[in-house]
Amino acid sequence: MNPFSAILVPLDGSALALRSLGCATWLAARSGAQVHILNVGAPLPEAEALEKLGVPGKYRALLELHQVEGEAGEAIPAAVGRYKIDLIVMTARGESASEASPDVLKIVGDVTREVIENTAVPVLLLPPAYEELLPWRSALVPISGEAATDQALALALRLAHALDLAVTIAHVADSARAGGGGGAGARPYDEAHHEYPQMLDEFVARACPMCTAEERRRITGFHLCRGDVAQELLSLIETERVSLLVVGWHGEFMTGHAEVLKRLLWQARCAVLLVKPQPRDIFHLKVGDALA
Repeated sequence: MNPFSAILVPLDGSALALRSLGCATWLAARSGAQVHILNVGAPLPEAEALEKLGVPGKYRALLELHQVEGEAGEAIPAAVGRYKIDLIVMTARGESASEASPDVLKIVGDVTREVIENTAVPVLLLPPAYEELLPWRSALVPISGEAATDQALALALRLAHALDLAVTIAHVADSARAGGGGGAGARPYDEAHHEYPQMLDEFVARACPMCTAEERRRITGFHLCRGDVAQELLSLIETERVSLLVVGWHGEFMTGHAEVLKRLLWQARCAVLLVKPQPRDIFHLKVGDALA
């Protein structure tokens, strides 16, 4: 089953924001999803609005345009519920982006930061260094054992099954926190995947209890590393020619939070899918008088 049925692409008329359209329409074509374009500003006749946004003619028949007035940082999350969106595709920066700078406030634009912090649905971000290479061939999922990374892996496997992707999972032990040993240049030791296949199978089964056996078989690589987390993941992206990085995170992007994610967004050349943990369903068994 395809994990996405409605994709939202916010556009502001900038060439940067328009880069998200190619990826979104490719995903929609492969998954059968509907692409919704959101233009925040004074409403215009549809043809005029699409022209102003820079949407190429070949895409126009495939899109559903929505125009709303207000602030983009509020309008985009509101559109998620209104149009039953299950994926947002946008560039890390849009019209308001300033000159390239690794400063935390410049890695993503103000609107993008509001969206990724204030929406529960996954957001597919195209980083400043993004290089479009379609179709996707592979996905990388960093894991830690936390709920956020468990759910990111589950979504990655469903998406990989729908799009015919190979999935690599990676666990990086942070050498700075471990108190030495290894280092930023520590090499992955893939033999662990072969030495402990049962351990890996048990982990995947626990992390992805609702995934099918076919979806789990999308995992083709397992890397264990020790070193600088962001640098090890960036190295894997390059050596494995990763098309998509799927990251579980907790939704706070400002100073003091998500430091690894900030580095990944600044330097990665592939698309980055951000996945927030969602509450799991809790079932209560009623017994005795509670059934009355």
